[in-house]
Amino acid sequence: MDEYDRAMYSIKAVSQATGLTVETLRAWERRYGVVVPRRDVSGRRVYGPEDVLRLRLLREATERGHPIGRLARLGDAELSGLLEENASAPRAAGPGGFAGRILDAARDFRAAECEQALTLAIALLPPAQLFTEVLQPLLREVGDRWHRGDLAISQERLVSSTVRRHLGLVLDSYDRTARRQDIVFATLPGERHELGLLMAAIVCASRGFRTHYLGPDLPAEEIALFAREVGASIVALSVVLQERLGDVPAELGTLAASLGPGTTVWIGGSGAQLLDKDALPPGCVCVRAPLELDRRLDMLAA
Repeated sequence: MDEYDRAMYSIKAVSQATGLTVETLRAWERRYGVVVPRRDVSGRRVYGPEDVLRLRLLREATERGHPIGRLARLGDAELSGLLEENASAPRAAGPGGFAGRILDAARDFRAAECEQALTLAIALLPPAQLFTEVLQPLLREVGDRWHRGDLAISQERLVSSTVRRHLGLVLDSYDRTARRQDIVFATLPGERHELGLLMAAIVCASRGFRTHYLGPDLPAEEIALFAREVGASIVALSVVLQERLGDVPAELGTLAASLGPGTTVWIGGSGAQLLDKDALPPGCVCVRAPLELDRRLDMLAA
């Protein structure tokens, strides 16, 4: 039995991971047999990761109006296909599942529950799915609520600090076994938004690339110095703050001029969408979407 098979979760943890109440879980098991939990040595229900993933599919499909009695007969592949067919259908307002649980916990200052839900999401989901289905909706909603005054600064910090700490641990675990080219991650002076950069670093590390995460707000010359010392093939930057866009081309010019030959600069983040790609210095390219990052990593690996 491998490590994946040994990972088991209580009914409470599954409820938090899926957004389904404990009562709903028991009713679905009793009436429809949607999953068959096992029992631990104490006789308590325990669920495997495959059960959690199936229950998340079922919850999402029921939210789109499909009756559970019909869904229960479908396999996981059929459920996934049904959700893809109905991707344009309206969904329940606000994040659900892991993201919703983290938001609810932050609203009530329940730090331990924030930690638990995020830890479970990281354990169950591959990096790309973790970011697109949990972290990006979560952070976007946190920002929106903070701007509306629905979240206090301390509640926003509870979420962002928890996410940052756990992403750092994930990055470290991947980087221990990485053997491909070196990529340096940083942001330019004045740019302190780093969570998107951390997510990109984890995607690269999960693909076997050695990552060097320097963090936010660094002078271009310092980034270049580090990249030269480690022989990096890529320097990856995140640009978010629109008010700093006017300074970015000059800083990119300094960075590109200071790098060794053969090192390319990748620029991502929401601000990268607004940069004039024709005005970028040689050796600098905008990576505007996750799929483009995947494609470039494929080319780099080849």
